[in-house]
Amino acid sequence: MEESGKYYLISHLVLLTGLTDRTIRKYISSGILQGERINGLWHFTPEQTESFIRHPAVRPSILAKHHAAVYDFLLDDRKKANEICVILDCPGKNQKEMAEFFCYRISNGDFQKIHFSFDFDDAANTPRVTLTGDAAGVLRLVNGFMAEKGAD
Repeated sequence: MEESGKYYLISHLVLLTGLTDRTIRKYISSGILQGERINGLWHFTPEQTESFIRHPAVRPSILAKHHAAVYDFLLDDRKKANEICVILDCPGKNQKEMAEFFCYRISNGDFQKIHFSFDFDDAANTPRVTLTGDAAGVLRLVNGFMAEKGAD
């Protein structure tokens, strides 16, 4: 991820990784996650965020959370509304732009019933976004991404 002038907050890292707020704070305390506290809020640069996500002590937990989101969706047979699970692979797309698009849209919009996870496969140069939850909201996000960032 390249520097864009945007910072991630703990709430954004919770969205990106699937880890809890408490777990993120433990990683800050241990020094694995570096950031700056500004006006009482932790701020993380894209570089700090990427370093954290790729850290060998963190990566397995993040992958387990991503996989669990799909398994949980498939195993939940008591849904009360239309729900959807979308795994969006975008070979060659800019990982930073994808992460920022979904992270900021979900945290700043009315997408309370959506689970989001982001992963990047270095070997295949393929960012992956997994979205589960309210069908209309997930489709609105995906369509918004395709319209704004272009479908290749």
